Amino acid sequence: MNNDYITLKNDLLSLGLSRGECVLIHSSYKSMGNVEGGIETLINAILAVIGDSGTLIAPTLSFKTVTPDNPVFDYLKTPSCVGSVSEYVRNMDGAIRSIHPTHSCVAIGREAELYTKGHENDRTPAGENSPFYKLMHNDGKILMLGCGTNCNTSFHAIEEIAKAPYALTGEPITHTLILPDRVYTADYRRHTILQNGFAQRYLRISQVLDSKYMPCGYIHGAESYLFSAGKMMEAALSAMKQNAYYFVSKEEK
Repeated sequence: MNNDYITLKNDLLSLGLSRGECVLIHSSYKSMGNVEGGIETLINAILAVIGDSGTLIAPTLSFKTVTPDNPVFDYLKTPSCVGSVSEYVRNMDGAIRSIHPTHSCVAIGREAELYTKGHENDRTPAGENSPFYKLMHNDGKILMLGCGTNCNTSFHAIEEIAKAPYALTGEPITHTLILPDRVYTADYRRHTILQNGFAQRYLRISQVLDSKYMPCGYIHGAESYLFSAGKMMEAALSAMKQNAYYFVSKEEK
C-alpha cells in the first residue's frame, strides 16, 4: 500500500463515492500527474471504496476505429479509443465488455453482467439496453476525473430518450461483430452530432442541475465531478423539453 493509494481513496470518499455504488468513470489520467503504481493504483482505490458490492464501469468506445469505411468490431481485440484507464479496465481479469460496435462499456464488480448484458440488442449507441441508460435509471454515479464535464457519454442516452433531431444517422450501417463464439452482421445507427454540424455542450448541465448532485473536488490534484446519473438525466431532459438543442451549438464553418 503506497501513499498515493491512500490519497486516492480519501479523495474519492471526500467527493462522495461510497460502498456499494455503481460508478461509470471518464478520466484524463495524465491530469493526476505522477501516481505511484500508475493506473493500477487508481483502479484499486476505486474498487476499495465501492467494495465487493459495488460495480465499476468504463466506456470502451471504438468509434474511431470502427468506422463506416471499416465497420468491424472484434469483441476481444478492438481497443478503447477513449483513454488509458478504460483500456486498462478492459483488460482486467473478470471484466465483462458489453457488445456494441462503437459504444461498448466494460464493467467489473457485483452487477457487471447486469449492466453489460443485452447491449447488442440496441440498434443505436445508447439505447435502453446500454450501460449508460441502465446507470441513469438505477441512479448510479458518473465520475468525471480530470476531464471536465463535456465528454459525458451518458448524454447520448439522454439525447436518444429525447429523440434529439441532430443525434443519429437516418439510415443504419451494417457492421460485422466478431465474438469469441461466433461472427455475425447487424445494422446500427451511428451518432452524427459532429457530422450534422454541431458541437457538444454537455458542460451546460451545471446551469440546470443543482450542484449537490454534481459535487466537485480534487482527486490526486485533478479537478473532478461525481454526478448523480438519475438527477442529471431528469435535469437534462427537462431542459431539452424546452429546447431540443440545449446541449449542443452550431459550429461555425
